[in-house]
Amino acid sequence: RILSKMAEIALLQQIIARLSAIEAKISINSGDSNENTTNSEVSLPASIVAYDAYCSTFLNPFIDACTALGGDANSVGKVIKEAWGSLRDFLLMAANCKEPSDQKLLQPFLAPISDKMKEAKNLIQRNEWEKHTKTCSEGIGCLNWVLVKPAPRDFIESFVGGSDYWSNGIRKEFRLTSPQQMAFCDGFKTLLLELMAYVKSHHTTGVAWNSTKKGLEVGQYNPADIAAAAPTPVAAGTAGTAVGTSNPAASSIPQVPKADLFGALNKGGAITAGLKTVTKDMQTWRSEFKETAPAPVVVKKAPTARPTETPKGPPKLFFQEDSSKWLVECQTGPAEVVIGDKRETVYIFGCIGATIEIRGKCKSIIVDSCKRTRVVFDMAMASCEVVNCQRINVEVREGGSVSAVAIDKTDGIVVTLSASSLETEIVASKSSEMNVAWPDVKTGDMVEKPIPEQYVHRIDPNTLTVSANVSDLYGH
Repeated sequence: RILSKMAEIALLQQIIARLSAIEAKISINSGDSNENTTNSEVSLPASIVAYDAYCSTFLNPFIDACTALGGDANSVGKVIKEAWGSLRDFLLMAANCKEPSDQKLLQPFLAPISDKMKEAKNLIQRNEWEKHTKTCSEGIGCLNWVLVKPAPRDFIESFVGGSDYWSNGIRKEFRLTSPQQMAFCDGFKTLLLELMAYVKSHHTTGVAWNSTKKGLEVGQYNPADIAAAAPTPVAAGTAGTAVGTSNPAASSIPQVPKADLFGALNKGGAITAGLKTVTKDMQTWRSEFKETAPAPVVVKKAPTARPTETPKGPPKLFFQEDSSKWLVECQTGPAEVVIGDKRETVYIFGCIGATIEIRGKCKSIIVDSCKRTRVVFDMAMASCEVVNCQRINVEVREGGSVSAVAIDKTDGIVVTLSASSLETEIVASKSSEMNVAWPDVKTGDMVEKPIPEQYVHRIDPNTLTVSANVSDLYGH
């Protein structure tokens, strides 16, 4: 509703009072608009303000999780807290100094971070906290991003996987029994991921140094004298500059004398005298919101249909007598191959969404460059090879067998064995999402298990050999 004249005057008086309070706080006077601010009013650089917010949101919850667990988890949590504090000291120095040409000048500021990395590594022991300390020891190395150019964010990301390897072991052991353990794992991973986001925003190509004339030389920097340093520039994208700093762009903007501003505000209700009166016939919203006005028609975009993937050539199914080979190519539906002699081989290529049934005893089967294809057969004396495929099902019928199944460069395969083919060997390389299924000899129910993709390798200096053991992720 429209305010009365008295209400307008009261509102303007409140505005004048607030402006006067702001003027007194920042020590502005009409005689010298360029007076420098006092040391206590120098604001922190935007990158440090953002870093403090990051630590408050993500570091503190992780430290709380470490404290709740106690033991070595609490000890490594203290090391992490101090390391992140040392990183803040380094970034604060960088925000107030010019980048030095001699990197040796940075050693006194990098030493506390390096010491915390060594301390985290020394906490590792063969006890119940081994995975916790290794999780943090692997991740704390990411703080070396301050020396990396031009992609410090990617450098941090390279440490997430190593830390995850040990935290996954904790997740597997305590997933259903201890929320505190899960909070430790999730908290540390989030701490690293959010550090990547912070670095991407404020240190995209490397540590952001103070390249202005106000920047100090690293050798002159003293944390105790930060308050006496020149005001730091306001972060890019904010309006204006810090009080007392010189900004050529801002100097070109016409300045309104404060006496005229306060004089205009002191007019009270007369300040609105120059405003134009808007009559009802000038208000367009009335016609737009009449009940008789037709509702706007919302045009819905038709969903874009995904192109159907088709084979690269015409479907083929024929037998080459000179090489005793069946060629099954570019099939998209059911296809059947009937073996006449056990020396015959079957080569299946480029099929998409097909079901290939092979009846009889053959020498070998090769499935090459197929997608979403199912291959069912009775018996292959040598092997069944699957190469360059995606989403493949290979099944051995009841009573049939195959000596070996070889999987190479394939993403997504299920090998289903019958009770008569449980001695089949499976050889896999450069493949992922592999499973094998077979009937339980006691109950007859089908059992499906993943084929390991991750291994732990260790060097034995005595025998000069490298051992390979399946990762604990596949221990179930």
